[in-house]
Amino acid sequence: MSTEQHLSVATESDPWVRLAGEDRDGSIAGFELTSARRALSLLKSKLGRDSLLELLKNEIDAGTAFLRTEIERSAGEEETGTTTLNARGITANEFTTWLSRAFGREDVLIAGHPEHYAIHAGSGGVNIVETLGDYVCSFYMHPWDDAATAEVELPADGEAPQGRRSRMALEDGTVIGSISNSFTDVPGGFVARLSVTLPATCGPEVIEHHLEHFAVEFRNWILAAVAEQVSPVGAVSA
Repeated sequence: MSTEQHLSVATESDPWVRLAGEDRDGSIAGFELTSARRALSLLKSKLGRDSLLELLKNEIDAGTAFLRTEIERSAGEEETGTTTLNARGITANEFTTWLSRAFGREDVLIAGHPEHYAIHAGSGGVNIVETLGDYVCSFYMHPWDDAATAEVELPADGEAPQGRRSRMALEDGTVIGSISNSFTDVPGGFVARLSVTLPATCGPEVIEHHLEHFAVEFRNWILAAVAEQVSPVGAVSA
């Protein structure tokens, strides 16, 4: 069950705790989110990348074994999922320019999602260690192919959006799937279409999990980009 589906079945008869004078518990949830982000940031910075990866070695090994198994089981069959985000207050070009610079700042990228454990340049491309379904997985993003048409939903006007794709691979070069995205300007902002392709046997729940992951990280990155447009002091440097 997706988050939206879960929320839709909640009723006023369910237990709740709210601040006095408020009709929702969003404020308290926001306090918790801010605290959780602060705690994770502190722990990750204190541990450092190498110690954190050593701590997660068994989980990463299990994630690699999972991906290898699904590659073999799927026999080349893949499944793709797409999520669409509406952003306001920044253009597509402004955001993508910011994001290209942000890829030079590991701290900015890690802050995009609580389950980003490491994002750094490696011999096989950009090495990303994050949660995929029930596993902590380590994979490499190959260079973006800007000529590729993103595997995304068609816009309302029916024109196929031109996007970019990056292959995802294990350390030995074994391709496990790809991610693709496209960004289209609309009045006041832009629309982001974000797709992930994985071995079909991973199951729809793994695809859905990564689409939720996309929603969280891109929301955080877009809002960070907007904030730096307003107050460029300390902006991400190239």
